Amino acid sequence: MDQDDSSLDSLLATAADLKQRLAFVEREIAQRTQDPAALAAELRSTRSYAASATEADCVARASKALTHYGFTVIDDVIPEADVPALREEAEAAEITIAENQQAVRALMDAAEARGEPPESGLSGELPTGVELRAVRRRGLAPKTPNDIIWLPRYAQHLAHPTLIAIAKRLLDDHLRIAQLHLRPIKPGSFASARNNGRQDTRRWHTDWPHDLSAYGAGDERLNVGCIRQPFPDVPMCLVMIWYLSDVDEDTAGTFVVPGSHRDPRNPRGPADDISVSSPVPGDLQVTARAGSVFIQDSRTWHASAAHNLGPKRVAVVNRWAPWWLAVDDYAPGGVMDTVCRPINLDEFQALPEALQPYLRHVCAEVQDTLQPEVLERAAAAYARTRWGFRFMEEHPDEVATRNEHIRVAIRTD
Repeated sequence: MDQDDSSLDSLLATAADLKQRLAFVEREIAQRTQDPAALAAELRSTRSYAASATEADCVARASKALTHYGFTVIDDVIPEADVPALREEAEAAEITIAENQQAVRALMDAAEARGEPPESGLSGELPTGVELRAVRRRGLAPKTPNDIIWLPRYAQHLAHPTLIAIAKRLLDDHLRIAQLHLRPIKPGSFASARNNGRQDTRRWHTDWPHDLSAYGAGDERLNVGCIRQPFPDVPMCLVMIWYLSDVDEDTAGTFVVPGSHRDPRNPRGPADDISVSSPVPGDLQVTARAGSVFIQDSRTWHASAAHNLGPKRVAVVNRWAPWWLAVDDYAPGGVMDTVCRPINLDEFQALPEALQPYLRHVCAEVQDTLQPEVLERAAAAYARTRWGFRFMEEHPDEVATRNEHIRVAIRTD
């Protein structure tokens, strides 16, 4: 090794050491100077995490909040005059969906009582009123239908151009709605645990694909898969909660921990020493009017409120994912889960045209194809590739030096 190589190795080693020491110092400064409670108080007071769909800079502001805090609220998505009808539709759908799920569960329980696989109870002729739909993957049992079939009024708003623009900026040009379901919270406690309903309790988790318990925990028939910790520092899913009733600290506003989407720990992490049921310093509840949409990075620590002192919270949840994320490859026994609940051809064709691209993948009778923006990118890349080969043919004397201006550095972080 010559002297230059030795000097370079020494410089690289020094740089690596300095970066490590700087990272340590920055963490110490953050620990000693950041006041999570003060930030939460400021956010509660100013709602600087929110933007209005009517504002020209909404997409930029919302994207910045999602990157910085891990969540945002888009106000004025649904016109105020339309909200009551959508809320009434959602409450009626809630009853219908619950009755259908109860009937499907009864068929599965009966099959299991006979010593047969639960899904075998869903084959053959179904009782009147039981609704199931074929899934795209061959050999798997049908599933309960996508909630969207009972929400035709809501479907008219779902492909809102502002929300689509935000999702495309954060995720990719081709989007899919991986999950869609109602999420009401009734006054008082919404579950039976003894301490539910207390304002000083939480239910911390992160959402699929960053839900570490993956719905099925250790059951291979129900587990839908999850990203391994520590999570890559890239958004992989946006969770949207469409509020059809006002929410605040007393009416089941969603709890969040600002900035938690970039924390390497997780509330359900086995080695992270976090209690899923205890408050976290700096957590807060979002506030929003009916017709607003809460959006969060799926990595963000959040919790449904265990208390609701006001009227019933009415909301619809959907999870938006890029085309490259596997959304329904696992959980062969997940007949009742919310992942890619299917629709049939008639139901697909009844959707608003603007919404159809984002739900093609849940209709087994429709071929799922890449959306135009992805094809345009591929066409541009293909054209550039062809240019390179033409350059080689047309300028053989220049081809060897054409890339001399390109420098690729090895990152040391």
